[in-house]
Amino acid sequence: MVLATFISALLLAALASKIVRHWLMRKSLSSHMTNGLPPGPPRWPIVGNLLQLGQLPHRDLASFCEKYGPLVYLKLGNIDAITTNDPKIIHEILVSQDDVFASRPQTLAAVHLAYGCGDVALAPLGPHWKRMRRICMEHLLTTKRLESFSKHRSEEAQHLVKDVLGRAQGGRPINLREVLGAFSMNNVTRMLLGKQYFGSKSSGPQEAMEFMHITHELFWLLGVIYLGDYLPMWRWFDPYGCEKKMREVEKRVDDFHSKIIEEHRKAREYKVRREESDGDMDFVDVLLSLPGEDGKEHMDDVEIKALIQDMIAAATDTSAVTNEWAMAEVIKHPHILQKVQQELDSVVGPNRMVLESDLPHLNYLRCVVRETFRMHPAGPFLIPHESLRATTINGYHIPAKTRVFINTHGPVSYTHLDVYKRQVQFLLDLLKNVWVFDYLCHGPFVCYR
Repeated sequence: MVLATFISALLLAALASKIVRHWLMRKSLSSHMTNGLPPGPPRWPIVGNLLQLGQLPHRDLASFCEKYGPLVYLKLGNIDAITTNDPKIIHEILVSQDDVFASRPQTLAAVHLAYGCGDVALAPLGPHWKRMRRICMEHLLTTKRLESFSKHRSEEAQHLVKDVLGRAQGGRPINLREVLGAFSMNNVTRMLLGKQYFGSKSSGPQEAMEFMHITHELFWLLGVIYLGDYLPMWRWFDPYGCEKKMREVEKRVDDFHSKIIEEHRKAREYKVRREESDGDMDFVDVLLSLPGEDGKEHMDDVEIKALIQDMIAAATDTSAVTNEWAMAEVIKHPHILQKVQQELDSVVGPNRMVLESDLPHLNYLRCVVRETFRMHPAGPFLIPHESLRATTINGYHIPAKTRVFINTHGPVSYTHLDVYKRQVQFLLDLLKNVWVFDYLCHGPFVCYR
């Protein structure tokens, strides 16, 4: 009797679930047709499509694109969202309608970890963002400024080669991620902060490890799809302590940046007392010398910290991971490795180091790097965009304040063994096609906004 009741309850529950699901699908389809929205999966009340995203949301969103089409509409809690991995639609969003999708959503991670969205990468479009971007382009990322650090980059490249050679001659295994991570980190910190964190002239292993640990935690938290951004009630509970972790990392990052700025201020005061010239200025020195907003004598510390953080986040872990993937791919494809070596012998020769001036002439190597960016993007999504006003894409209505997830995990990212070899040759044939390169290398090479 009890077993029969239990089975009946299960059957009733299954039937009820099927009816509710069928109703939701019809309601979702009717809503899409009525509002002219792009197609998408059925939505649940309140949570929308959040329950359909697992621990690997980029794969879930890629599967939606395969099922519903190149442009998919989602309701994430109370937020409208679209996702795509189609090159034509990505071009429409990032280029044709750049003025519509030029802003960023104010996520909790951006608020806590980017100084209240006061940086360049995560700030919404507005006067503050334009001012910060102008500072970067006119004072930090100029050709003259970057060329002034070419000596540092050359020194770091020589240290890398000597380190790898020494380990190989001693029969010691080489951890590529560790070696390339130290190389990327030193290049960036010497330009930004005027110091090494790894190597014989480094600041010390303890400070280096602290710096790396903070950077990795920052990356992880900025990449999390936090439910509190879509369901405000979730923040009351925060069962996994995600927002608490953000506040902890926020304090540690701020303390680290405050220490850097204070060190530079003391160094500047010491030079003034001794009437010494500034000499080689790193990025922090440059920022400390600039006037602030509204007639202030200097930039606010918060603005300087936000820009430092952007530069570190953009150029450390991403570069090391991409270099590691490139090495893995050419090792898996000896024929490509041989062609790269032949090009290096032809352009550079066997008796000297590769110089930055050689890079424009290394076409095959450049194609290998760009194909690596395409096959192994540094992150599964580009930084989310947000529509400033309602618009139309492919005939579908896109509401204002819609969040845009451009998924790099999809048809443009192949995993078949022979594809890498074919695509390198394909890129070599299309070397003059700027848009193909811009799209396939949308990560580090193009900064759409």
